[in-house]
Amino acid sequence: MGSIASQGRMTEASAFAVLELLADEAPIDQFESLVEEARWRGTTGAELAFLEKAKRLGMAIYAQVERRQRKEARLSAFIDTARSLANTQDLPELLSTLARQARQLFDVDLAYVTSFDRTPGLVSISAFDGHTSALTTGLTIPDDATMSSGPTPFWTPDYAADERVGHSRAVDRLMRSERIRALMSVPLNDGARPVGTLYVASRSMRYFTAGEVSLMGSLGELAGVAIGKARFLEHAADVITELREHKAGVRGAQEITAVHGRLMDVVLGGGDLRTLAAEAATGLNGAVRIHAPDGAVLATAGEMPAEAEADAVRALVEAHVPREPALLDGGLWAAPVLAGDEDLGTLLLSPRHPLGEHDVRLLVLVTQAIAALLLLRHSHDEAALGHDRDWLLEDLLASPQRPAEQFQERAGRLGIDLSRPHVVVVARPGGEPQDKLAIWASSYARRRGGLKSMHAGCAVLLLPGTDATAAAEQVSRGLAPLLDQPVTVCASGPVEAGRDIAGAYEEALRCLEAMIALGATGGFASAREHGFLGVLLSDTHDVEGFIRSMIGPLADCDARRYTEYTRTLDAYFDARGSITQTAERLHVHPNTVGRRLERVSELLGAGWQQSERAFEIQLALRLSRIQHVLRRRRPVPAGG
Repeated sequence: MGSIASQGRMTEASAFAVLELLADEAPIDQFESLVEEARWRGTTGAELAFLEKAKRLGMAIYAQVERRQRKEARLSAFIDTARSLANTQDLPELLSTLARQARQLFDVDLAYVTSFDRTPGLVSISAFDGHTSALTTGLTIPDDATMSSGPTPFWTPDYAADERVGHSRAVDRLMRSERIRALMSVPLNDGARPVGTLYVASRSMRYFTAGEVSLMGSLGELAGVAIGKARFLEHAADVITELREHKAGVRGAQEITAVHGRLMDVVLGGGDLRTLAAEAATGLNGAVRIHAPDGAVLATAGEMPAEAEADAVRALVEAHVPREPALLDGGLWAAPVLAGDEDLGTLLLSPRHPLGEHDVRLLVLVTQAIAALLLLRHSHDEAALGHDRDWLLEDLLASPQRPAEQFQERAGRLGIDLSRPHVVVVARPGGEPQDKLAIWASSYARRRGGLKSMHAGCAVLLLPGTDATAAAEQVSRGLAPLLDQPVTVCASGPVEAGRDIAGAYEEALRCLEAMIALGATGGFASAREHGFLGVLLSDTHDVEGFIRSMIGPLADCDARRYTEYTRTLDAYFDARGSITQTAERLHVHPNTVGRRLERVSELLGAGWQQSERAFEIQLALRLSRIQHVLRRRRPVPAGG
């Protein structure tokens, strides 16, 4: 007994010694010294084994804290970078800031930004930071599509030896001149089109971590938004300059000149949309209504006919496809309000007389004046510049590993509450993608308080709600009258608190492809109606995704809280629903099984014992067991 007590005291002393090192934030080599000193004192057997185990745990905690500190420091630097980019509106200055912040953020020797040249296949250096010998602003080099395209960052630990890279002579010569070994790049997109690439480079071999690659992707997205903002403001200035030139130039008709002058006086004099609409109605001799991109009414002047209410969405679509004023049924005119590729809304006109050539020209000038006023208003509206709906859904789909809380503020400033249940809807036309699909989807998402994005010819919608089947049906019925081809629609969800939106999108897409394979083109359905059939018919055979969709909440809870809900549910099914037999299999009291099953109902939701769903849950449990067995049987690498 005395020996056992003595051994227990020595074990406690070893554990406390490791804890003291952790508390004192001692250097990591002192953990090894602790074991060496014990050996020197003659410690052997179980006590030495315990000390070795305590040392390993202590070093693991030490490494974990160190990683967390590095992550926090990098996050702080990323926030500083975001602030710097947000406060810079001049495009050349913005790109220089981006290169400087990227070099500091990743602690590399060199960072530079390329922009697409006027000549296809070439790019020019727009900005760089770091000591260089051959790299200069304005230098033109061939573009390497391997490193400058694709949705995710590209990286290589050793540029010269990497066969995936294009290796043009000019670029290879530049890399040798700068002695660059490791390189990572991410494409930059201003929200409408690719504009260039950001590179960070090291003069020694370096393997970028998964966290660094993810951070590079986030930096590319952030920089793309900032570049889009800077270009947006530049275009606003260009539009105003163009309108002033129109005002000063020669007009084909005296009336157009006078009306346009009054419109510009409203724009440049700080007037609002209501005043501008009134001037436009007078000049065009009719009733005018200005709509936002989602169809919401921004301003009205004059009495619009009753049919204008029903035709508002159709007018928005019909006007934006040809990108010019369009005459609708019933004598209404719809004209898009555009700033480059940016959709700012629609002007709906009910004229008192048929429009002639000069009237249509005046209608175009009216839309330009409205665009100028909206651009000026948006330039002071941070939400309109920094939190675009399409970009937000792109981020949610492209960065599923990022916490949902990071998107809550952006969504809130758009009037979207991601904490509410949402469903993901995917709609694919039967033929080539049409502009009408994207325009309608954008309008529909905004009217429903959701988000829209376009992926591989599909419209992707994130909509508030809990009934995925009903959401798919509503989208199908809304699109059918507008497109001249069948549209297949599938939905997934609901997802809670903005989590696993990317997973819901993948599930909806798989099930949509299953519908097409089954000959159900042009129909609508929800992923829950497919179950495991979607996994069997998809190209990816995403068994892991199916398992998570069925028992993911149980597995997550077990991993976080060391519970045994998954094991309990498995035993419950094996016992054919008998709580008593389940308790015997698990060697616990039946009341314990009952409480665990109550928690299972909370995590999986009501109805998990219904025959069809219970079958799929049992299938997921069986697949999960097989996964664990196969993973344990993986061979150990030589020397491991």
